[in-house]
Amino acid sequence: MIRFFRGSGAGPVMLMLLATLGLWSEHLISPPDLENLTGLEPMPLWGLIIKLFSGSPLAAVIFSLVLVLAVATVMVRFNTEIFFIPRRTYLPALLYILLYSVFPGEMILNPVLPASLLIMAAIWRMLSSYRLNGLSFNFFDAALMISSAGLLYAGSMWFLVVVFIGALVLRSPDTRELTLALTGALLPWIVMYAVWYVTGSNPGELTGIILHNLFDQTSSVYLSRTLVMLLVVAGLNFLPSLLYLAREMPTYKIRSRKTWEIMIWLMVISTAALIFVPAVSTELTAVAAIPVSFVMANFMVFTRRVVTAELLFWLMVIMLVVSRIWPY
Repeated sequence: MIRFFRGSGAGPVMLMLLATLGLWSEHLISPPDLENLTGLEPMPLWGLIIKLFSGSPLAAVIFSLVLVLAVATVMVRFNTEIFFIPRRTYLPALLYILLYSVFPGEMILNPVLPASLLIMAAIWRMLSSYRLNGLSFNFFDAALMISSAGLLYAGSMWFLVVVFIGALVLRSPDTRELTLALTGALLPWIVMYAVWYVTGSNPGELTGIILHNLFDQTSSVYLSRTLVMLLVVAGLNFLPSLLYLAREMPTYKIRSRKTWEIMIWLMVISTAALIFVPAVSTELTAVAAIPVSFVMANFMVFTRRVVTAELLFWLMVIMLVVSRIWPY
């Protein structure tokens, strides 16, 4: 399977779509009750989307499925453009779909899904500034996109750190570009507060909603024995991939190294948010799975230990299926 997905073409795409439909079949056949999926005080923009799908659970499932496929597609296009995994492959997309499906409860109407699209676009925009002459507005655009993602999912705000790190990694330190990035980060919230005030609502209420979504304790996630085993197997796939990246990274081209540095920072911030921020839970998989998928794909594409990688990959797939059939 790894050899099959190492290349491109219609075959891997069709098989990936079939695997996606298989993972989502339960929700497509029996859409979940949306009242059990949405929080009491969602972020303003996400609240509008929830209202849009409130009377149609199936439409919510299809919307979420399309978003997952959109993120996977952008990941493939991103690698084709930046080429930091120097091979055209659909493995990052396949691995993202598999990893995102680890927590079935977060698959439908997860606000991090559309936010992850904006975060992915922001990283792409930042990397486009590499070796760009003169003042770059790319970091303004990137901060604007990530900050806009915060209107959907407040936890996206933690990833604004990546913009300022990217400005230092990709460019020579420039106070003007950092100031532009800060302006881009503030602009969506200025507009949001202005609209909130003009429509007659209390700005203090908006502040309360933001603080609730940023810091209040979220509900705990039930970790079944099969889910714990699945997470262990996913970790067994990830650790050799991370060690391979650490060993090979000095041999990569400068732009590729800088891209991997930003991906590593994305993983670090995701991990820190999961550990230290009470409001962040398994929904963040929609973002965290992006760099993890790239790291694992990079290993699977170039490893000479194909048999070992194949066994670990199939073990993860099997445990994913088992965790769905027997979630205890």
